[in-house]
Amino acid sequence: MKHVFSSVAISALLCTSFSPAIAHEAHVHGVGKLDVAIDGAQVILRLDTPLINLLGFEHPAKSTKDRAAAQKMALQLRDANKIFVTTPAAECRPISVKLASNAINPILLGETPTPATKINAKTSEHADFSADMILQCANPELLKTIDVNLFAKFKGFQKIEVQMVTPKNQLAATLTPTAFRLSWE
Repeated sequence: MKHVFSSVAISALLCTSFSPAIAHEAHVHGVGKLDVAIDGAQVILRLDTPLINLLGFEHPAKSTKDRAAAQKMALQLRDANKIFVTTPAAECRPISVKLASNAINPILLGETPTPATKINAKTSEHADFSADMILQCANPELLKTIDVNLFAKFKGFQKIEVQMVTPKNQLAATLTPTAFRLSWE
């Protein structure tokens, strides 16, 4: 029964990322949104942020310099266990990372483009970015904290609003460059 409740709570949290109300929230430079759900041995993360927080620009990556910056950003984010550092004893490792932006070619992000993929070549402002990640933990019962190292890697972040669901509770937090640890229990 505990697993059923957890799955329902996680589904509710993650579905908010796709609701029309959330989709039309203000695009605020310096601010990101992170949804975290812990379900059994998995940590499910969803990051939504203005692209400028990660790259320092929001226009399509057309120049060699911009394409290189986009690829570097993608490589850093794909190394998810350095961005989201979990309690070491929990032994969590990334098993899935998906990156997307309306202004960056999926190939630069390490993704395979699909026929439905559209890059807005006219994007000159308000470009967004999302990352969906799943970490698998060998010892999930030992998972107590996640250090969110986005601030150290990407200087555009000033704060990150977090919503989190664990098997035991729900919480909200605001992370900053000096307070970047999520802690529960």
